[in-house]
Amino acid sequence: MKYDFTQYVTKDSVISLDGRNKLEVMDQLITRAADLTKLNRDVIFRLTWKREQMMTTGVGGMLALPHIRINDINHPFVIVGVCENPIEDYQGQDDQPVRVIVFTVAPDENQEAYLQLLSSISRKLRNPALIEELISAVGAPAKILEIIKRENA
Repeated sequence: MKYDFTQYVTKDSVISLDGRNKLEVMDQLITRAADLTKLNRDVIFRLTWKREQMMTTGVGGMLALPHIRINDINHPFVIVGVCENPIEDYQGQDDQPVRVIVFTVAPDENQEAYLQLLSSISRKLRNPALIEELISAVGAPAKILEIIKRENA
């Protein structure tokens, strides 16, 4: 089965992030993840920062892909955040500011499905023109959702 992360992106999982640094935007994403998953916010917070301390999730090209696996959910949640401000302290692999963050909270049991989901996000969003289009739609979550859901994007 070919995974496409866009099946998990909804109008409620697309947000404009107004934080000015990594902690502030991650805090906004974690809060939204807790709301959507109905999981304890502190658990999501701890797992997210534990993962981030292992290695930055800033993959370059203004993109970050934080991701955690957790028990107690039966399907992935994918939150797409577009930053109103460049996040200079994200520590991306290319040392450039981050503007688009895709935060994935996935069930813990299926490693292969999890890796395929992350791969689908990376495949679609490693496109500089698409990243620029998402940034230009900041403040318009419906437009961001439309861009993400496009087949040829």
